[in-house]
Amino acid sequence: MNRRRVFQIVALAGAIAAYLAIIVGGDVRSSGAGMACGASWPLCSGGLIPNLSNPQVAIEFAHRVIAFVTSLVILFTLILALLWYRQDRRILTLSVASMVLLVAQVLLGMVTVQSDLEGPIVTAHLALGTATFATALVLAVVSLMPPAAKPAAEGAPS
Repeated sequence: MNRRRVFQIVALAGAIAAYLAIIVGGDVRSSGAGMACGASWPLCSGGLIPNLSNPQVAIEFAHRVIAFVTSLVILFTLILALLWYRQDRRILTLSVASMVLLVAQVLLGMVTVQSDLEGPIVTAHLALGTATFATALVLAVVSLMPPAAKPAAEGAPS
C-alpha cells in the first residue's frame, strides 16, 4: 500500500473517530452521565478503568475512550502529514488545525468536568468538537482528491 493510500485511510479514520466522539458525547449529555466519572479527569472514578456496572459510568467512560482514540488518530495524521506532505500546504495546514482544535477540545473537556457541566462551557465543548470533526473531515476529503498537477517547467515541451 502506498503512502497516499495510508494517509487517506488514517485521515478518514480521524474524521470518523471525531464524529463518534460527538455522537457518544450527545449520549453522555442526554443520559445525564456527564459527571458519572466524578471530577477526577482524566481518570474515571479515581482510576484508569472504572467499574462499568453503572450504565452512566460506562457511557461517560466510552466517551473518554473514543476521545482518546480520536486524539491518537489525529496525532498520527499530523505526524504523517509532517513526514510525507510537508510541501502540500492544504494537507499540512488542515492537519495542524485538526490537532490544535483537538488539543483545545480536550482541555475544554477537562474544564467542562471541573466546572460541573456549566451550560456555556458544555456548549463551547460541543462547538470545538464540531470544529474538530469538520476540519478532520475536510482533511479526509482533500486527501482523497487527486494531487494538484505540477506546473510545467519553462521551456519544457507541453
